[in-house]
Amino acid sequence: MAKKNLVVQHNKIIEARYKLSVTEQRLVKMLVSMISVNDEAFKIYRINISDLAKIIGITGGFIYPAIKKATGSLIGNVISFEMDKRTIQTSWLASADYYDGEGYVDLQFAPVLKPFLLQLKKHFTAYELVNIINLKHVYSIRIYEVLKQYEKIGKRKFTISDFRKILMIEDYEYKKFSDFKRWVLLPAQKELNEKTDIYFVWSEEREGQVCVAIEFVIQSQDRKICQEVEVLVKSNQLADIGKREETIGQLVNIGVTKRTAQRIVKEYDEQRIRAAIALTESQQKLGKVSNPGGFLVEAIKNEYRDSKAEEKQRRQKAKKAGEEKERQEKQRKEDQASQNKQAVEGYLSSLTQEQRTELEAEFVEAYKDNPLLMQRYNKQGLKSVMVKGCFDDFVLKRLSQLTEANA
Repeated sequence: MAKKNLVVQHNKIIEARYKLSVTEQRLVKMLVSMISVNDEAFKIYRINISDLAKIIGITGGFIYPAIKKATGSLIGNVISFEMDKRTIQTSWLASADYYDGEGYVDLQFAPVLKPFLLQLKKHFTAYELVNIINLKHVYSIRIYEVLKQYEKIGKRKFTISDFRKILMIEDYEYKKFSDFKRWVLLPAQKELNEKTDIYFVWSEEREGQVCVAIEFVIQSQDRKICQEVEVLVKSNQLADIGKREETIGQLVNIGVTKRTAQRIVKEYDEQRIRAAIALTESQQKLGKVSNPGGFLVEAIKNEYRDSKAEEKQRRQKAKKAGEEKERQEKQRKEDQASQNKQAVEGYLSSLTQEQRTELEAEFVEAYKDNPLLMQRYNKQGLKSVMVKGCFDDFVLKRLSQLTEANA
């Protein structure tokens, strides 16, 4: 498996109706990328589970429950599309065969999908797996694929109703277009722009105050980069001229002759000049400079510095660094909490009702000496936020023990 593998699908698959989690979408596309151009029938794809976890972005010690949950959903989840006046409904996978203790799983596509994934000659779209494997928003992969097939044409128009159906967005979700834009379009636009080989903008078609359709304009990132570089070169040239004239004006206002100012901006870098200007202005306010123009020229030549101002800048920089570290730590904790939640849900979903009842009984036994917790449990059960939090921690510890035992 490699992130450079090609994902090749019939366009009917791309515009089909299905709803999968991000992990499930990544798993499907990774499997599609393993199909060889010469395959005439679906093979059984044997995958190392640790490799699979890395590719589709599952981390931590609970990869088995998470992958079992994803494959189980792909066996039970329906994909529906129109074909020759027929509506075809099928699951993604025909089977998922785990080899306990061996560290791998055998997966096989549902046979109905054969005409849409094998020996494709026309009406298909291909892209490198790397483009979608790091997308995190639930609608980003779907929107990427739908727009990728129209990259060469450069445009695609959808009614809001049709586009919502493709994305399987329920009628009660994002009823207002402002919410649809905020939670569906904008996150996908940001991710595709930053992580894929295409980007898009859109225009809205309205009837009165209601948006009824959107037209996407799609371009490759290569074209965008060329355009941005071209604009950047032009704007930087203009900006450099503007900055130079602005700096000359500041020097002249403080008392430097124009000829001297022009020579200074050619000989010294902007940062050095602006530092000297700031020092001169601060000394003027303190009444310590009788000839500001002369002082400024000497300050630039000798690189005088305002130690107090620089110390203030250092403190501000350190503060920003501290805030950024706190933000990263907060994000790390949120990511860990999300992984823990996924691990707990995956593990619990793999248990029978009898096993879950037994696990809950063990939890009660472990916390029986905590009167406050037991009071909440007897009154609300696992519906109590406090009890549910303790129960999840209990399950995580159990999973850690199972992982260590299997290591």
